[in-house]
Amino acid sequence: VTHDDPSNCGVDDGEIIISAIGGTIEYSIDGGNNWQLNGTFSNLGSGTYNVQVRNTDGTCVTIDANNPVILTAPSSPSITNVSFGDPTECSTNDGSITVTATGGSGSYDYTIANFAVGALTNTTGSFTGLAGGTYIVKIRNAADNSCEVTGQTVILTDKVQPNVTNVAKT
Repeated sequence: VTHDDPSNCGVDDGEIIISAIGGTIEYSIDGGNNWQLNGTFSNLGSGTYNVQVRNTDGTCVTIDANNPVILTAPSSPSITNVSFGDPTECSTNDGSITVTATGGSGSYDYTIANFAVGALTNTTGSFTGLAGGTYIVKIRNAADNSCEVTGQTVILTDKVQPNVTNVAKT
C-alpha cells in the first residue's frame, strides 16, 4: 500500500494505491463497505482509510497489517488579529497594517492587496509606509505556499485636504 497526501488545504487530490496478488481481487479503503476492481483510489481528502482486499467472490478478506492509512493535508493558518493605523497627514504614506496568525505549517507569507499598489508580501506581517486605501489581508504557509486564507478588508482613511473655495474681502 502506497499513498500520497492531499497537496493543499481543502483539496481532495490524495491517492492510495493497493497492490495484491492472488486470484481476481477487489479492493476497499472504507473497511469493506465498498469494493472496486482497481487498486488505485484517487481524489481523496484528508482522513483515515482502512484497506482491505478480497477475492471477487467475497472470500478471503485480508486486512492490511498497516491499517489505518492516514492522509494528511497541510493545516491552514488562522489570522488572529489585524491592527492598523491611518496615515497621519494629507498625502503622507505613513499608514500601517500589522497581521498576526497562528496554526498552519511553519512560517507564513503575509500579503496585503490594494488596487492602486498591487500586492505587498512579507514574512513579518508588519506593513508600513502605506497610503490611504482599501487593503485585503491574506496569509499562507510559506514553506509550500499552501493553504491561503483571506482575512478582513482594511480601509486606511487618508486625511482630507481642505480646499479654499472663496475668499471675500472688505
